Amino acid sequence: MKTKILLSVIVLMMCISAADAQPYKYYLNIPVTQFGNPVIPAANAWTGGFDSPIFSQIDMNGDGLKDLFIFEKEGASQYYFRYTTYINLGTPNQPSYRYAPEYKEKFPQGMHDWAVLVDYDCDGKEDIFTYNYIGGMTVYHNDYDINGLKFHKEIDLVYSTYFGFPANLFVASNSQPAFVDVDDDGDLDVLTFAISSYTVEFHQNLAEENFGRCDTLCFNMATGCWGNFGLTGDTACTAAYGISCREAGHPPATADVSKLEHLHSGFCAISADMDGDADKEFINGDINCMYLQCFSNGGTLLSANMVSCDTLYPSQHPVGNPPAFLGRSQMGPHYFDVDNDGNKDLIVAPCAVNSKNFNNILYYKNTSSNSINDFSYIKNSLFVDNMIELGSGTNVATTDIDGDGLKDMIIGNLTYNDTQIPSGTHVAIAYYRNTGTASSPAYTLMTTDFANMSSSGLTGIFSSFGDLDNDLDQDMIIGSSDGYLDYLENINGNYIMTQVHINASNGNPINCGTFATPFIVDLNRDGKLDLVIGEKAGNLNYYENTGTVSTFSFTFVTNTLGGVNVTKTGYDIYGYSAPFIYDSLAHYQLMVGSLSGFVYKYDNIDNNLGGNFHLVDSMFFYEPIRSTITGADINNDGKMDFLTGNFSGGVTWYSNGSTVSVNEIKQDNEFNIYPNPAKDMLYIKFEKSSRHEIMVTDMLGKIVFSSYKNSFTEIIDLRQWNNGMYVCKVVEDGIVTNRKFVVRH
Repeated sequence: MKTKILLSVIVLMMCISAADAQPYKYYLNIPVTQFGNPVIPAANAWTGGFDSPIFSQIDMNGDGLKDLFIFEKEGASQYYFRYTTYINLGTPNQPSYRYAPEYKEKFPQGMHDWAVLVDYDCDGKEDIFTYNYIGGMTVYHNDYDINGLKFHKEIDLVYSTYFGFPANLFVASNSQPAFVDVDDDGDLDVLTFAISSYTVEFHQNLAEENFGRCDTLCFNMATGCWGNFGLTGDTACTAAYGISCREAGHPPATADVSKLEHLHSGFCAISADMDGDADKEFINGDINCMYLQCFSNGGTLLSANMVSCDTLYPSQHPVGNPPAFLGRSQMGPHYFDVDNDGNKDLIVAPCAVNSKNFNNILYYKNTSSNSINDFSYIKNSLFVDNMIELGSGTNVATTDIDGDGLKDMIIGNLTYNDTQIPSGTHVAIAYYRNTGTASSPAYTLMTTDFANMSSSGLTGIFSSFGDLDNDLDQDMIIGSSDGYLDYLENINGNYIMTQVHINASNGNPINCGTFATPFIVDLNRDGKLDLVIGEKAGNLNYYENTGTVSTFSFTFVTNTLGGVNVTKTGYDIYGYSAPFIYDSLAHYQLMVGSLSGFVYKYDNIDNNLGGNFHLVDSMFFYEPIRSTITGADINNDGKMDFLTGNFSGGVTWYSNGSTVSVNEIKQDNEFNIYPNPAKDMLYIKFEKSSRHEIMVTDMLGKIVFSSYKNSFTEIIDLRQWNNGMYVCKVVEDGIVTNRKFVVRH
């Protein structure tokens, strides 16, 4: 009898679990028009933004066309980095790609700092080279077969021979080496800066020489001064080049030793035969140089010798081109056919964090051939002009600005640098008007300077809306990086800043430290709108409206509302909490974005403002680094839609009505749970030792165990646990996996 009852309970719990499973999916079919042009395909609008992308080509769907895998160096946290995937639509003579998030999670989630795709084993399929924390490279092999795209880790750490001794082939985390067959023998070589950072090392692959095949990596540092040139600091970017090296591992013979303290600490490079003479040139975006550099090779395949340098590349190809310039930021050159005409084009993007973050992808079309390489400048906004992109650090608020009954989008941001110098950094708030219908939303960009906020001098603007003066329109409160709040009253549709730095009821300005993220809501349900404010520290502040429905007065209640803090212990030192509260069946639900990118969900809020809220899920959504979230039933289907922002400057839409499932595109983590059912001890064994987060909940959603550390095995003592079914949620390398297990004593 007991066994039958237990089985019945388990079946019931499984049904409850299935009903509560997260149904939200990427919603990619919402039309967006900006700068007078519709975004085509519509999915591209919701890509999520680019700040410092690394572009690689790969055929993801097996149609013979090279698609795009884009690794985002910005918009990343300590352990999680953003990837974006585009399918090539194959339109001749123009860049024609569709955002396809269903492919991005087919890539291994352990990549970090940089990732470059290149075919090293001559099977026609691009493999992955990415940074290894030790100071080198990890390789993932492309195992595409009839079941589609997949990878496995082939080499954990690539080695090379230095002066007869094996060691990891060193590459820095902020540098991007050049992968190219330097000596044209059929195997893949590597060009990278030495640890000393002023000469280029040539790591020759001896696979063909030693084994007569190209499907392996067998490196030897052939020279520590490939090309006989070195960089000695900023003056080297504008002065003469062709500096001869004394010997491998030593400064250039003519180097100005007094300038060695100015050595660059990062580079992003490519190498190719740019002039049709068979040897390889070297194109470098250096952290200390304002422009892209192209070193011309006057030597041979085996003995490179750089004889000149175009320091304003590609201004002479042809003459009159604007040189590649993205302000004083490290640039990453890319050389591939982006427009389906057979010729490789030049794409230049930031290759470092804190760079120019708007109109920041330069497109130079190759108007000649791959042996002549005349690059004609086309635009500075490749891809980003066809998406919602607001610089860095986006946050979305939905409200009916124009009173037509449709939810519009107001998108704030952290920084918006569309000029060439850092002093041009400012903040803009974009207003996307809903020009669709109640059931079919569509958005048109009206302005990127809503309420003239660019003149405010503020950064990190975060907005929230509510009728604070009881005149039946939506007013706005903004938070900013300085921690203060400002009030903008809606006067006949115009937002006028009528109260700079909102005062609390005690007369002092409300200040939440730094990066205040306000949300307006009647939290205590007394008919007056209160304030819940997130901040950099990761906690939530609660200010109760002790005024009237038409004249607000905010009184501080607590800075530990609900016991919420989204700072990950042992992971981050800050949380950057960004709250959003909504009503579900007369019960409040709280969502909180965070620095880690995870969106936390809480309930047990009503009648519990002095207690601890219940954490339902610490991984409800994931938008790598500085996630923000808002929601509304925008398509009038009776279900909540969610919009997330992230540090890369874009917006992602999640809904119940799309076709690309967030869960369907996730790969499982490699771990086992045993025994199951379990009695006294539960073992969670991982295939590799990596940083992972474990959270176990009972079937009512209560967290009964959590852990966050590096280990191969996690052991959980179950002797005090109740019988029943539990859900184990594991986050490893950015992948979220759920497994059920049963405790039976």
